[in-house]
Amino acid sequence: MSHETQDLDQEIMQTLLTHLARFPTKSDELNAQTDLAADMNIDSVNMMELLMEIEDTFDVSFPLNMMANVNTVQDLANQIKQLVENRP
Repeated sequence: MSHETQDLDQEIMQTLLTHLARFPTKSDELNAQTDLAADMNIDSVNMMELLMEIEDTFDVSFPLNMMANVNTVQDLANQIKQLVENRP
């Protein structure tokens, strides 16, 4: 993994954790394996608000079908990375 890719991964994860910090979690620690629905009770309305914030932060646009594969913080980070790397 290149240094640039590693920096992007860290930036995305740190930004996500900052955005997610306002939601209560069932465990003490919010991390990459935290389940957005099961551990954080993020419903569809909260998810849409979160996605709009992330879209603004990273200047990307989420296709709604992309969210079907997102369960954990890491899943979301992976989707953001893919969008960032493929933006025009």
